[in-house]
Amino acid sequence: MEHVYAQRYGWEKAMEDYCSQLEETHPLEASDWDHTRRIRLLSRMIDHYRQYQTETGEITDPYSGAERYYSTPSYAMAAALLVQQGREDLLSSASSALTSSIDSLVGHQAPDQHPDFFPVMIMGAYRLLHRLVPQQAVYWQEQLSRIVPEEAYVFTMSKMNNPNRMINWNAIMLSGEYMRHAEGLTNQGTDWMDTYLQNYHLPRFTSLGLYQDGPMNLPNCPFAYDVVTRYHLTLMMLSGYDGQAAEELRRHLQHGAMSSLLSLSPLGEMPIRGRSSQHQWNEAAATLIFTVQAIQSHRQGQLKLAGAYRHAADLTWQAIEQWQTPEGWLHIVRNYYPPEERHGYEVYTNHTCYNLWTAAALAYSIQYGEELEQIAPYPVPAELGSRVLKTDGWFQTLFSTVPGQQLVIHTALNDPYNIPGMARIHHSGLPGLIGPSAAGYRDQGFTRFAEGDVFPLAYTPAWQASDGHWHHLAEGIAGAEPFNCDVGVDPADGGGCCTLLEDDCTGTSSRFVLRWEGPLGAIGSILAKYEQVPGTIRVTYELEEREPLEQGDDIMGIGAWLPLFMSDGQHLSDIEPFFLELPERGQEWSGKVNTITSQLLQSPSIPPADVAVRRQGIRVGYRGSRLEIIPLTPDVHIAFPEEASFVACRNGLLRGARLEASGKQLAFEIRLGGKG
Repeated sequence: MEHVYAQRYGWEKAMEDYCSQLEETHPLEASDWDHTRRIRLLSRMIDHYRQYQTETGEITDPYSGAERYYSTPSYAMAAALLVQQGREDLLSSASSALTSSIDSLVGHQAPDQHPDFFPVMIMGAYRLLHRLVPQQAVYWQEQLSRIVPEEAYVFTMSKMNNPNRMINWNAIMLSGEYMRHAEGLTNQGTDWMDTYLQNYHLPRFTSLGLYQDGPMNLPNCPFAYDVVTRYHLTLMMLSGYDGQAAEELRRHLQHGAMSSLLSLSPLGEMPIRGRSSQHQWNEAAATLIFTVQAIQSHRQGQLKLAGAYRHAADLTWQAIEQWQTPEGWLHIVRNYYPPEERHGYEVYTNHTCYNLWTAAALAYSIQYGEELEQIAPYPVPAELGSRVLKTDGWFQTLFSTVPGQQLVIHTALNDPYNIPGMARIHHSGLPGLIGPSAAGYRDQGFTRFAEGDVFPLAYTPAWQASDGHWHHLAEGIAGAEPFNCDVGVDPADGGGCCTLLEDDCTGTSSRFVLRWEGPLGAIGSILAKYEQVPGTIRVTYELEEREPLEQGDDIMGIGAWLPLFMSDGQHLSDIEPFFLELPERGQEWSGKVNTITSQLLQSPSIPPADVAVRRQGIRVGYRGSRLEIIPLTPDVHIAFPEEASFVACRNGLLRGARLEASGKQLAFEIRLGGKG
């Protein structure tokens, strides 16, 4: 990966426009996310898992019957924070968990070979507890002083001798090791940390401040491991790191916080792409980042921007809390399947560990967020103004927002773990899953499902070949190398690409055009136009045939795949056809999309009615809300192909429908609303 240090922020214009809009905005109503509510959420989690603590301090997982990963040090950190907040009844429990964690790390016996995750939790708990139990603290200090990083941890150059393997694990370890240094528990300086940061971590940051995880020459760039790495490096900076990499790292972290703010959904959820998406710890990591940025902005006199970060932190807390059960534990992936069924879990996902890591991250947010309640909340970008944002690096994702509504589109044609097309629709006040909130897969990669078929289902164009067979964009293109979700995919492999041709935004509307190109059979390219206002999204696809055509390569029809949310593991949707009267569309839809001009992008959203026509659409009813899909092109047939009747996704099950029409252009509208 070439290291190009970019001082300018990649979304600078979008951030400037948003800040200008903020200046004209009034504060929101006072937030009900106060200190008491945060402590209550955290206490319920820790009180639940306290019952699984052994006499020697370990936290066991009730589903595997063993201590897993870094559950115990995470528990120690969260419980220690509660002790500091007055829960004296947890002092013995937290101290016992800390002792067990230190012994595991020093004795090279960390469960599941994950010692690199231990020090940041251990040191957080140590700082909160050591003055309360001075006799135990002497033992903790003696043990912690024995650690030799290149021997104790897994992702080090001495162990791997491979720059491509210095991934998020190494950065996570560094954050904890700097805390140990700051507490005077090592006689090493920070030069070795500077070497790791400068050689293997700073080069991974994009101009947006996003961290590209995975091999340096082929990063796979999950958003989850972007935010979690920035979370740990933020803790390192909060602990006083001022080494050789400090200035550049501070700038990257500030840029990354701005990018997280700009890409946060109106429901407080982080972007989806790659492994570990929609795990609750994504939002827990973001909560700390937003909290820290809110306080720093407030201290600098940027009161409205501080309020936006504060509101972002509140939204991420809210996104987590809605998945908390009466018993106190979280559905750690956003569905309601029982934990033992592991639906939407990665192969490494563990119920207890990821609940407690989330708890520990929230504890850090509470610890560093004492000034948060002094800050008046202001709207986040997803609630104010409109914008189209394309990621840089290898993240291959595009965001489009209008007030209270966000679309997420994945652009990679050759990555079966992140299929191309519109993968998420979020709308304020509606359940996050109805849109839906995640697509299907061509290859499930790390992800496992309790039920459902693996099928590449998203909002994506389709076409019918002369042999009658239907193809669609989400089938993608094959690269030269077999897919490996742990290694990553070169965006250029296979010859496909997606280009943002134009975009135009007003205060309440967003319009943009994408061109998909690649070896797609008879298709030379596909143009996709997206228009949205709050509550309504209009999509137009146009196919361009490849020239010259081979015999039998004719396009017989155009289609559009529709991912209909069917089940979250507990609640079933009602999916049914319905009829409505629509005005006949005028020239807006008969014109060619490939003659893209500013005039086209600025055309009226709804042309004058000529003749009312009766159209059939599809309605999805889910948990008191509805989503309607209405074909705008005349003579569209709605099919429910058998191969997409039971599709697995992170949140449960999808059912695929396909709009089918003659010609090479197809338009439809998506409407979102409450119970009607």
